[in-house]
Amino acid sequence: MIRVAFERDWPAIVELHREAFGHEGDRVARLAGELLGSEWYEPELSFVSDVDGTVVGHVMSTWSRIEGSDVRVLQLSPLGVLPAHQRRGHGSALVRASLEAVRARGEPLLLLEGNPAYYGRFGFVRAGELGLLPPPQTRYDWAFQVAVLDPGAELPQGRVVYSPPFTR
Repeated sequence: MIRVAFERDWPAIVELHREAFGHEGDRVARLAGELLGSEWYEPELSFVSDVDGTVVGHVMSTWSRIEGSDVRVLQLSPLGVLPAHQRRGHGSALVRASLEAVRARGEPLLLLEGNPAYYGRFGFVRAGELGLLPPPQTRYDWAFQVAVLDPGAELPQGRVVYSPPFTR
């Protein structure tokens, strides 16, 4: 079952990201914890996959901004699933829940940095092609993607700036 994360889920969420990301696990667990405690966090955009009361997957969308402006954009990250529960649809369900929730808020887009082969099936395309340039910290510019949630909206243009937790 996909549901909004509760405050009591956070110890399990942090540990989940530590396990899900292998050698990068400590970094991702730190990121999730710092995002939770930041002004960039949106509680209603943090979802878990719950199997019989156990949190097995988590995703959150938090704010980034466009360089040189006050324009904010939502970014999906991190997305993690416990290794024993991967390849069972939890990640896909979490991405779909995020897209639906962000669209329901009236936001025109959702950004992320990830594998195009995975996220492309949810409608994500290379962000640079639509005028949204990746932050300098982006590992691979081809992995910086956007899902356009409102085809009629005028999308912001420019370089995206990650929130501080992403740059530490």
